[in-house]
Amino acid sequence: MNDATFSALYEQYGHLVFQRCLRLLGHPADAEDAMHDVFIRAHRSAAPARSKLIWLYRVATNCCFDRLRHAKHVERQALRHAVEEPTLEVDGDRQALVTMVLRQVDRLTCEMGLLHHVDGLTQEEIAHECGYSRRTVGKKLEAFDVEFKARWSQAGGQS
Repeated sequence: MNDATFSALYEQYGHLVFQRCLRLLGHPADAEDAMHDVFIRAHRSAAPARSKLIWLYRVATNCCFDRLRHAKHVERQALRHAVEEPTLEVDGDRQALVTMVLRQVDRLTCEMGLLHHVDGLTQEEIAHECGYSRRTVGKKLEAFDVEFKARWSQAGGQS
């Protein structure tokens, strides 16, 4: 990707990518670091001709999940050296469950689930961004929700 294209991409979508990272990571400093990683990865790649925002969201999601897995690994290593037994937090359990569900559904369902549940886009907005009908988006979101509820029930969560 050339510098002019990269600059335009960052200018147009930087804030949105930051917001996605902030929603996934929860801390502004972590989100800013992740956003920079996303654009470093983007600079090394060729952006698709259409749906650049969806592509950047996918890169951001992968980047944030990589960071969360790394942080969880570091936390587990520290807990192994602690005297007390580690305790699982509900948020950590839910994050692990969401990650598992995202691996179980197809790529399109995963993207639409994140756009709706993480970014707060409506079905109509997702349909417009992704180039699918609102009905298709609705079916994909329903599949995502069914898979999540099934996994949540199996894990002993409350409905």
